Parts: sequence; structure tokens; C-alpha cells
Amino acid sequence: MVKKNQLLTIEIENVTAKGFGVSRVDDFVLFTEGAITGDKILARVIKVKTRYGYGKLEKILRPSPHRIKSPCPVSAKCGGCQWQDCDYQAQLGFKQAIVADNLARIGGIANPPMSEIIGMDVPQPYRNKAVFPVVPTPGGFEIGMYMPRSHRIVPVEHCAIQHPAHVPVLAALRQHMTAYDIPAYDETLHKGIMRYVIVRTSLATGEIMVVLTVNANGVPQEEELLETLTGIGATTIVINRNREKGNTIMGSGFRVATGPGFIRERIGQIWYQLSAPSFFQVNPVQTAKLYDAAIQMAGLTGHETVMDAHVGVGGVALQAAGSARAVIGVDIVEEAIRDAEVNAAINGITNAKFVCGAAEEVIPEMLASGAAVPDVVFLDPPRKGCENALLDALTQAKVKTIVYISCDPATLARDVKRLVAGGYELEAVQPVDMFPMTGKVEVVMGLRACLT
Repeated sequence: MVKKNQLLTIEIENVTAKGFGVSRVDDFVLFTEGAITGDKILARVIKVKTRYGYGKLEKILRPSPHRIKSPCPVSAKCGGCQWQDCDYQAQLGFKQAIVADNLARIGGIANPPMSEIIGMDVPQPYRNKAVFPVVPTPGGFEIGMYMPRSHRIVPVEHCAIQHPAHVPVLAALRQHMTAYDIPAYDETLHKGIMRYVIVRTSLATGEIMVVLTVNANGVPQEEELLETLTGIGATTIVINRNREKGNTIMGSGFRVATGPGFIRERIGQIWYQLSAPSFFQVNPVQTAKLYDAAIQMAGLTGHETVMDAHVGVGGVALQAAGSARAVIGVDIVEEAIRDAEVNAAINGITNAKFVCGAAEEVIPEMLASGAAVPDVVFLDPPRKGCENALLDALTQAKVKTIVYISCDPATLARDVKRLVAGGYELEAVQPVDMFPMTGKVEVVMGLRACLT
């Protein structure tokens, strides 16, 4: 019987998408942060459930052959990465296995038609967007990244996975806050001003957007800060007012303080205009490969009506427009829909229209109203996956082809199981490594309605 605080000598058999090493003690499963496949470690049990628990890595007794020296001085503390100390080729193998395991264990698909994961030639830096919390400390404040599963902060002076333009923004904000005694927001007391700084950089143009989330209408001595940030490369700065209690990152109030209020990014031949609240993939290099795989799975001939159920600023829908008869995009974020309409216009795309609303509400209503059933539907939901109402509407309408893009293999496997039960055959699975140095993996799957 495994007990809390017990010390165990264990061997790590595999890893999870959250970066935990997995080991077994009889029929008890222990998840240990910081351990990778092949490690032999001494672990202390810190939490115990009925059939599983969590451990803390106390000592590596025999390192995995996949271990390397981490290039990051805070990789053991920062929650931004899990695998800076793991060989990249091994990471790719781990992720391929994670996708297969989720499909078998959750989706009930034992031998999926899966292609080899698409990795990066140069795996870091790769992130074009970062969210940095600003938190109060006994000595004043700090800006950085949270430690794993905590709100304790790790100061960021350098980050191997971030675009090089990001960290200088933090240094400038630190200096400004210190000079004018600007307090960080305390989510417990609901006091203070600075909450988050969000930096997004375009790989195509070098444009830099800075979003300052504040518990106020603006930043003290704002003009001086704008001048400083512009001087180090920021092309547009947005003030986001967030007066809500808790740790929600952005509020609903956006004010463009300087610049156009957006940056531009290019994927393939398509340009995207990105405003502050709009979602876009954080790895442009791999996004191009992801979209190429999705378009290939769609099998477009130029005669199809295509629907993108989570279109964002245009996403894969604009990539598909040149090979389709018509494209319809749906998204719940109003600002993203406005961006999508602009993006269609700047790319000369005239066969696309966009609808603002929740996909699980809008699309079932459209299909029930007698509107023409789309030939292809792209799904690219948040991490929680698709709502059952949307999946059921697609199966009942007998949409011919569904291409599902997901950043969570577990919820993807759950939803694919529902689609297969509804009459679809899984034809293709393509993992894409969008998030090197972490356990996260993007997957695109192609499903075809079975002939009856």
C-alpha cells in the first residue's frame, strides 16, 4: 500500500502530455514531475488517490539515455517547459506515443492510421506569443512565469522558447514600475494595478504587439512607458482594462494606446491581421505544416462548401478558400470575426463569409433550418474539445468529411470516439509538434462518413 511521504525507488516507463513521468508500484500508478522515460529515480509520494498518486523527484539514481544538459537556468522551476533537459528526438517519440495511447485508451482505437509526427528542424525559440503575470512579492513585485501548479513566480531574464523580442519588454516594464512605484495586482485583495503583460511578435514582419492588462483605466506615466516600449521595437500597444476578481488574464475593455492595434502574420500565402483578443497559433513555422495536413485530409476539389467551426481570425478556412466553392467561418469572439473579415479582404478572398456565435449553437441551428449541408467541416476547438451538441449535429447531418484539429489528445480521442460511434471512419492521424520542450502536441485527424 503506497502512502503519502513514502520514499520509493522507481523506474519511469513513459510520460504524459503534462510532462509527468509514469511508473507503477504493483497496480498503483505514480506520476512524477521532472522524470522522463528511462530514468531510475528516488521519489517521495506527495499525494495519494485510490489507484494513483503524485510524486516529487528527490534524486536521479540512473539518468535516462534521453537526458541532456538543459540550456535554461530555471527549467527545473519554471512551469513554461517540462523537457528542456530531454533530447528533442526523444520528445517527438514521446508525443507520438501519447497520441496513440489516448486513442487506444480513451477513443477505443487500437491501431490508428497515424503518420510519423512532424517535428521542427530548429525547435527553439518558436513561440510568437507569451503571457507574463505580474505579481506582488514581499520586496515589491516580479514579472515572469508561474512555477508548475502554483502562483509562485519565477523571474524571466531569458527564455529559450520565446521570440527574442519578448524579454526586453519585461525589463522595460520592470524599470517603469519601479521608477513610479506602480503596484502589481494582488488577486487575493483585489488591489494593485499591473496584472499581465502579453507580447506577440510576427515572424513574417517583425511587428511586436504589447498588451498591458491593468486593474485600472491606464498605466501611471503611460506616455513615458509607451515611448520606452516603442523605442525597443513595439509597433502597437494596447491597454486592456480588467477589473474582474480572480486570475482571468484579459478583461473586455481594450484601448489602443499607440500603433494600429494589430500585427500581421503570414502562413503560406495567406496574411492574417491579429488584434489583441484574437486567438492564433503560437508557432507559425509548424502552423503552416498543420494547415497543409488539414487541407490535404479535406480532399478539396474546388466544388465543396467548407465550414470552419472555430475559425478565429480566419485560420484554416482562408487556407481552404482557394480550393473550395464557398467557405463559412464561425467563432464566438466578435473581434476575431472582424479580423477574419478583414483577412479575407486583404487576401482577395471573396467566397468566404463569417458568423459570430458559439459553434455548438450556431451550426446545429443552421443545419436544422434546412441550409445546405457543408461537404467539409474543420473543427479546431479549445483544449476542452467540442460540445456534444455540435458533434451530434454533424453526424445527424451526415457531413461527408470532418477534419479535427486539437491541442489535447485526450479530449480529441473522446470526441473521435463519439464521431466514430455516429458513423464516421478515422482515415488519417497526423501529430504535429507545435510545442517543443513541453508534453503538449497538436494533432489533425481526418474522418469520413461511412457509406450506408
